Amino acid sequence: MIRQLTTTQLTKMDEWMRSNARPYDLAKWDYLFNGGNKDAIVEEMLKYQNADGGMGSGFEADVLCPLSAAIPTAEAIFQAYEYGLDFDSEWMKRVLSYFENTVQDIPKYWEDCPKEAMDYPHAPWWNYAPCTVFNPNPCAVVASAFIRYGTDSQKELGYKITQDCLKHLLSNEFCGDHDTLNIQALVDQLIAIKSPLVTDDVMVAMRRRILENTCFDVSKYNSYYFTPLDYVSSPNSIWYDTVSHGIEQTIDYWLDNINAQGVWTPNFSWGVDSDVSRQVTKNWTGYITVKRAKILFNFNRIEIVMTLKMKVQEALKTREASSRPVCGRKKDDTCGPWILDLENEHNFSSPKERPKPLCLS
Repeated sequence: MIRQLTTTQLTKMDEWMRSNARPYDLAKWDYLFNGGNKDAIVEEMLKYQNADGGMGSGFEADVLCPLSAAIPTAEAIFQAYEYGLDFDSEWMKRVLSYFENTVQDIPKYWEDCPKEAMDYPHAPWWNYAPCTVFNPNPCAVVASAFIRYGTDSQKELGYKITQDCLKHLLSNEFCGDHDTLNIQALVDQLIAIKSPLVTDDVMVAMRRRILENTCFDVSKYNSYYFTPLDYVSSPNSIWYDTVSHGIEQTIDYWLDNINAQGVWTPNFSWGVDSDVSRQVTKNWTGYITVKRAKILFNFNRIEIVMTLKMKVQEALKTREASSRPVCGRKKDDTCGPWILDLENEHNFSSPKERPKPLCLS
């Protein structure tokens, strides 16, 4: 029998998120499970955006410097991809302008974080060091957004960066877990636009890099390793077959390792005990919990979501279509993705016939 996150467990997570998570992570949670919408996610993200368009102030939870930095700002692009946010919006145009305006004459185009970040609380692995060699983190995901959504000048820069990224991908140079994640985002967007840059060699190399950086030994998951679900968050991913043999065991590990508070905690820490470090751990807990719950949702491993989907599908078989969504709301994204997942959704002529949205609170 396929194991699932139970309704009781999901409700307990909801209670923890409501009491402890950052408003930003709670907005994502509410979009997924409480009838929230994407506008609320963007509204919370904007609180971290500076006048120059970049992100700071702990948007990437380990860097508390209020100044904009490349890694936190690249995280905004990753989140926009993950939640299908509008790249034509003004705030995202400012994100892309930030990168265009701050490109540096260094091998990787942008430093991860400015020297000034060292004057604020930060994780020990965020020590400043001058950039002397190329690596694709974060320039690959930036290039992907430039190419897909940027201005003409941004597209030109994006293709220049892409050449460096693909050269790195195809080489035998070191390409770590986050480097690989960034290149994967780039290749995904190149595939989306049917770019001729995605050759057979690129696809083979991408799979090789994913496998090189994926840990399939669940006994090591209490330490910092990338798992199959760091590279594949949905069974619809084109990379699913690359790591499919490790997905079920990873999900089972997650289900076995929900803590007493009902959430997932990070497998890394600052190594010190302080008010700041404890708050950072709490912030990461909210971030990780909503991320994993979303993945379980995608894999139909949440009990209540699976039940609702089955009810909707059964209703679709027996009811005539009308012009209204199955949840009875206006046809937009306010019902959360469990409705959107039914792309060919039909509707019901009576409110009594419509399944309710998944709302935990």
